[in-house]
Amino acid sequence: MKTIKLLLIAFSIILFYICKETTSKPSPESLLKINKPNDSSIIGIWKHMSPHGPVKINFKENGVVETDLGDNNSVDVISNYVVQADTIKFIDKDGKSCPNHGIYKIYHRGYTVAFDVLDDLCNGRIKSTSGFWVRPNHMEQISQLNTIIEKTNDIEYVLHRGRMYLALSKTKLAKKDFDTYLKKDSLNAKVFIHRAATRFPNGLKGIVYDCNRAIALDSTDKNAYFLRGLAYYGLNEKQKGCDDFQKSIDLGFEILKQAEYDKCKEYWQNE
Repeated sequence: MKTIKLLLIAFSIILFYICKETTSKPSPESLLKINKPNDSSIIGIWKHMSPHGPVKINFKENGVVETDLGDNNSVDVISNYVVQADTIKFIDKDGKSCPNHGIYKIYHRGYTVAFDVLDDLCNGRIKSTSGFWVRPNHMEQISQLNTIIEKTNDIEYVLHRGRMYLALSKTKLAKKDFDTYLKKDSLNAKVFIHRAATRFPNGLKGIVYDCNRAIALDSTDKNAYFLRGLAYYGLNEKQKGCDDFQKSIDLGFEILKQAEYDKCKEYWQNE
């Protein structure tokens, strides 16, 4: 259950504010031009729903980020951050902090931002940071996304919405959007991983299927092996699960050496 909770933190979704009906309706093309977010900055507030409840982070222009672990207007962790190209380094300063820094890859898609761990041995920070995040006005953004999808049927906007739903732990809605996307584009490995994340805890065989598809497209994604390892372990195929955890560790998911040690030590010691 602990590792399922760790996993459930990994991935999310979306965008804008509601479009009023007028006598002369704008074309789908003008809607896209007007409403597509163009701010690539992470400055400001982002939110997501973790297995432990809502979390809020506030990136300030002075290089400080405040983390509110309950989204209850408290500041539980104060960190410095440094952005270089597509990576971010967190250095905790105060609160429920970690002694060493953490480095994450940033995926900023306008409607969502996601952080994927590259180098961090702090389990608490990984849990509170990894996955998809949305802006505070996410419900208005989803409403407008609905309008754009209805007018354009553009699967890229369906994917944005699916990631937003995943950030909000609305897994059934997220899976529906990922299903729609994959029917039209089955070559995006990360979307198979997104869909796998929506299947926990009961769709373990489906997780194995999605991760197999993802690995066939990209054999270097540590998250695909991690999710498949969780699924195999849950299906009582413990050797396969621990083999996948080891593969994920080899690809950079170092924290699993600690997080999965008790479950896998008998299998890892036999290697």
